[in-house]
This record gives sequence, structure tokens and C-alpha cells, in this order.
Amino acid sequence: MHFLNSAFITTALLASSVLSAPSPSPDLDKRQTTSKYCDAKSSVCYLEVSTTPLYPIFRIAIPDVTSTTFDTLLQIVAPVSLGWAGFSWGGGMTLNPLTVAWPNGNKATVSSRWATGRSTPSMYSSATYKTLSSSKNATHWAIEVACTGCSKWSGGNLNTNGINTFAWAVSKTPVAQPASSSSSFSVHNNVGTFAADLTTAKVPQSVFQQHIKSP
Repeated sequence: MHFLNSAFITTALLASSVLSAPSPSPDLDKRQTTSKYCDAKSSVCYLEVSTTPLYPIFRIAIPDVTSTTFDTLLQIVAPVSLGWAGFSWGGGMTLNPLTVAWPNGNKATVSSRWATGRSTPSMYSSATYKTLSSSKNATHWAIEVACTGCSKWSGGNLNTNGINTFAWAVSKTPVAQPASSSSSFSVHNNVGTFAADLTTAKVPQSVFQQHIKSP
């Protein structure tokens, strides 16, 4: 998948929360918009959340299944000014799977994290990731991952037929070891939350499976 084509970059951009310091900005949250983005090559349609060009786009897709345990897709497209971006599947920093990603040369690294308090999230082995694609150019870095373990966790799960609250966080500071998924990283510069109906993110099971197996 080509994340960094012109049509992709000119789409309004969004961000989501995971670390601890500032509270979500009401003004920033008001500028967030949700829409549907369909990739012509893969036939996967994503729920897209965007805000301003200063923050990433986040796109989510899930298979159209009845089970509460399933793989999820997440795309992040972030401006190169950001050192890392994080996504919370449960709508807050603590006690839910956190997907954190950062640029690494011409690609990007994903890290599986979990936090029990307001400190740097630790590594989380119950959610695993397959990187489907990642890239970086002069203006943006991007990554798409398939997650096993992000739809259901101890104490919570995604609602596939209704509204879910998600969160995000970003930082302008580069991580200490970009090639390592266990790298330390700084506290965020900004955070936000959004509510979205995951029925918009549903993809036929056959299309979903073909996409995550294709790379």
C-alpha cells in the first residue's frame, strides 16, 4: 500500500492519545472529523479520523465477524515533525492496549505497550503486530499494522456494532532507539480522544484476511 501519495497526504490529519501529561484539548477535539477512506488497491475501507496537518491521520478497519476476538488494522500517517505517535484502543492511557509507532530511517517501527499508571507504558506481550507496510518521505512517515490482541483485553473489548472511545498522543521528540520496539520515549506534547461507530470500519472477512496476508 502506498501511504504517501498526494491524495493521502492532502487529506485532513488527526492524532490520538496514550501518555500522561496534558489533558485532551477541547478545541482540538472539536476539529476532529471522522470519515471513510477506501483503498482502491486492497478494497479495504477504513474509519478515518483527522484533525489538522500538525497531527497524524489514524485509520481503523476490522473484519465483519460476530466474535469479540479478532484482528484489527491500524494506519498512522504522521508529519515528520513528530517523533512518535500513539493510539489507545480503550480510550485512555491505562489498562488497554496501546499502539505506539515512530519513524526509523525510511520506514517506521511499531511498539506494543500497556500502562497501569501515569508513567511510560511498558512492553505488552498480549498484543502482537504484523507490519504490513511502512515508509517515510520528506513530509510524512507512515505505517500500517495488523494487531492480534487489540480487540479484547483484560477488562474491556471493542464494540463492533456501536460507539467506541479511542485516544491518541504525539510527541515532537525522537525516541532513543528508533530501530527497537522496546525503545524509551518521551512524554507527549499533545493528546486527544474521539468517539466513533465501528460499523463504519467493518470489512468483509475475505477482503480483510487477504489484505493482512498479502505483504
